[in-house]
Amino acid sequence: MGEAFNGDANYVGDYQNYLTALFNYPMFFTARDVYGGGQSMYGLRSQYENLESSAVTNIDVLGSFMDNHDNARFLSIYQGNLTGFKNAACFALTARGIPFFYYGDEQTFSGGNDPANRESL
Repeated sequence: MGEAFNGDANYVGDYQNYLTALFNYPMFFTARDVYGGGQSMYGLRSQYENLESSAVTNIDVLGSFMDNHDNARFLSIYQGNLTGFKNAACFALTARGIPFFYYGDEQTFSGGNDPANRESL
């Protein structure tokens, strides 16, 4: 699984010329805005449309996630938003792509920026 830490679908999509599978950072940022920031669910649909019309050649091999080792955890940013957290987790696990679940999310870890997001299990 490759990583192009960028929210631009064209930027991430270009990496599919060299790597088959990448983390879906464009959808990651959108899902956080929707489930944590209270933005419209239409944002998810718009991001899928954006991905389909971009340099991304195959959305279904992108990694779908809500937390990872490079970012502050969802619950660190959106403190107390357990409902949003659960919905974001459900979305990441059922969205198009390969689902990734970061250790500690099942225990609602809430570490901040790296290395605080790598709490001991």
